Amino acid sequence: MNQVKNTNRLRFARIVIFMLSMIFLPLLTQGQSFDITSFQRQFIAQFAGDRPIEGTINVLKQRSTSVERKIAENFLCSTLNSIGLPSNRHEYKMPNSFFLLDLFFSPMQGTNVYTIIPATEPTEEYVVIGAHYDSEPGSPGAGDNASGVALTLAVAKQISELTVRKKKFVIVFFDQEEDDELGSKAFAKKLKDSGMNIHSVHITDIIGWDANQDLGVELQSISSRLAPLYQQAADDLNIPLKLSQGGSSDNKSFLNAGFETVGVFSDEMTPHIHKPSDQCETVDFGYLASSTALIFNVLKALAQQ
Repeated sequence: MNQVKNTNRLRFARIVIFMLSMIFLPLLTQGQSFDITSFQRQFIAQFAGDRPIEGTINVLKQRSTSVERKIAENFLCSTLNSIGLPSNRHEYKMPNSFFLLDLFFSPMQGTNVYTIIPATEPTEEYVVIGAHYDSEPGSPGAGDNASGVALTLAVAKQISELTVRKKKFVIVFFDQEEDDELGSKAFAKKLKDSGMNIHSVHITDIIGWDANQDLGVELQSISSRLAPLYQQAADDLNIPLKLSQGGSSDNKSFLNAGFETVGVFSDEMTPHIHKPSDQCETVDFGYLASSTALIFNVLKALAQQ
C-alpha cells in the first residue's frame, strides 16, 4: 500500500513540475536575445566552405554544381528547422535562354527553399523576403551571397518571435541566381499564378562589404510605398542610404512580374565578387548585423500595419 502511495505521489510531483515549467520557462527565457552575429558567423563559415557543415564531411568550396546546390539546399532546410521554422522545397524547370537549345538540352532545373511564417490574426496579405543561395563557379560565395542568406535567416528568426504579425511572411532562398536568375523567375511565376496578395518583395544580395565603414546601404528600384519605411529605419540606425534604379539581382524577376519590390545591397561592391577570395574572412559582420537590423525594423513595421 505504501509503495502505491509513494508511486502516486511521485506521479503527482512530476505533473506539478511539468505544469510549473510550462508557466515559468517562457518567462525565464523571454529576456534572452538572439545572438545575431554569432549565428551569422557560424552559418557563413559552413555555407562558404570555411569549415565542414555540422554533422557532415561536406565542405562547400562553391555552390554551383547540382550536387553542391543540393547540399546547400539540405543545409538551408535543416537551418530553418533549427530556428523553429518548417522548410519547403519549390522544384522547378525553366526553358533554356534560347528556345532552340531546348531541342538539344534538357530544361534548366533547380530548387528554391522557403518557409511561411503565419500571421497572428486573420489576413491573406504576404510580405516576401529572399536571397539567392548559389554561387559563381570557383567562388566560395561568402559575400555573394552567403551574407544575404545569413541576413534573411536572422530576420526570419526575429519575425517569428514577434507577438504581433498582421501579415504573413514568405522567407525564400533562390537557386540559380548566377544562371540568369532562374530560381527567382520561377518563384515569381509561382506567386503570380497562385493569386496570393503580395504586399511587397524584399531581396538581399552582397550585403557583407563595408570598406569605408559608414554602414551605407543601396536600395535599388524601391517602390514609393516602401521608401518612407526604409528611410525611417535608416534614420533610426544612422545608416546612409543610396538610391538606384534597375535590377541587378533577383529583384529584377519580381520587378518584371509587376510586384512592389526593393533590392537591398551594400553600397560598395566587394572586390572579391565571383573570385576564390570571396571567403568568410572578407565579411564585415558588424556591417551585416547593422543591415540585418535595418531590414528587420522595416519588416517589423510592416507586421504591425
